[in-house]
Amino acid sequence: MSEERFSELYADVLSDCPSDVEFSDSDSDDSDIRPSKRQRRILSDSEADSDEEWNDIVPSLEDYSRNSRVPNFECDPPSIVDVINSFFDEEFFNLVVSQTNLYHTQMKDLHKNSAKTLQWKEVTTNDMKKFLGLLVLMGQTKKTCWRDYWSTDPLVEIPIFPKTMSRMRFEQIFTFFHLSDKVENVLSTDRLYKIRPLLDYVISKSQSMYVPKQQLSLDEAMIPWRGRLKFKTYNPAKITKYGILVRMVCESESGYICNFEVYSGVGKKLEETILSILQPYFGFNHHVYQDNYYNNVSTASILLENKIRVCGTIRENRGLPKLLIEKSKNLQRRQMTFLRKGPILLLTWKDK
Repeated sequence: MSEERFSELYADVLSDCPSDVEFSDSDSDDSDIRPSKRQRRILSDSEADSDEEWNDIVPSLEDYSRNSRVPNFECDPPSIVDVINSFFDEEFFNLVVSQTNLYHTQMKDLHKNSAKTLQWKEVTTNDMKKFLGLLVLMGQTKKTCWRDYWSTDPLVEIPIFPKTMSRMRFEQIFTFFHLSDKVENVLSTDRLYKIRPLLDYVISKSQSMYVPKQQLSLDEAMIPWRGRLKFKTYNPAKITKYGILVRMVCESESGYICNFEVYSGVGKKLEETILSILQPYFGFNHHVYQDNYYNNVSTASILLENKIRVCGTIRENRGLPKLLIEKSKNLQRRQMTFLRKGPILLLTWKDK
């Protein structure tokens, strides 16, 4: 399949809004989540680099050392089914089927008087494909409750549902649908442990299926969600104000999602997140574009040491030398000034 054809498989466009968000650390409803006050941390003189280290010497840059690769399909262009089967293969269905059957085994004593358990049959790959297909179809055809999808009333019936799977079988699989071992993770502190195997699978498959070109973008997206969730976030600057925050690395040209990390409200600092999400692309001289929320001189230095080049706007309190700040105050309209420190270039201009 040609790169031009593959580039049509776009991801969602990511926002460039400032990432000043507040996180809910409880199961409370929306009334407990309020906009946070904007906080600015100004670096002290000891934290900032001395002006003597900055100069205007142009460094030499290495060439990009990786070849982009797109997946090979039997048909060109591939059908939607071909693409889905490539990303969600037998490994994926073996994971879901085995964990669903395991969860039923672990929980059947709690449901021993339920008709769903008394008539239980082991879930197969074919069952799971039908189940997931019906879930997708439910998103396309809205009903007040899922029993209506199996209605025999000619005014509202959808024949494909009872033809594909009985309502009882659908409810059985839905009740015990699982992605991770409940017993193994009983002491886990990972808030995403229930879906961690799925996240790891999708990330691994995304990276093995496609090798991106040189230009990458680091930004964030919001999965809409207003229900109860410990790590639900609120950002008044976004179109989607409530939801699950996901940080993503995408190929700039196509929007293909190369790596992502779901923010769960605890754990890593921002710099650690940036380094971990870009780690698979160390050593190839990729160019990463990001906004002023992610950009700072310290992180840029670490990324450059690992052959990742960074481009983007930067906030004044993110390690800028005093000399550049002072110079910027005296700029006239349409003037610019810059400083370098090794391979790092800081440039400021005044357009109005």
